[in-house]
Formats: sequence, C-alpha cells, structure tokens
Amino acid sequence: MKKRLSGCSECGDDTAILTQVSSGPEVILLCTDCYNLKHSNETQNYIGHEEEKS
Repeated sequence: MKKRLSGCSECGDDTAILTQVSSGPEVILLCTDCYNLKHSNETQNYIGHEEEKS
C-alpha cells in the first residue's frame, strides 16, 4: 500500500499544513488537528501514569 505524502496519515486531509512526526524511513505526516489530538492524549496518559505511581 502506497502512502500519499500530500495528506495527513490519520485523517487524509490534504488541505491543512502537515507536520512530520517520524524520523525513520517511513514518513508520517499529521495535520494540526490530528497532531494536537495525538499529543494531548499522550500527555493525559503520561499524567495519569504519574498519578498512579504516587
């Protein structure tokens, strides 16, 4: 399966500004909304994990 480099890897939006989130040979691009959603979820998971340790 070929990936389009002109659209978001999550939602396929090809009109938004894209951010590259990978550093390996496979290029992963996310639009601003998907990028913010992904990183806000990761932050919430990290905070939840830290609270469980306490």
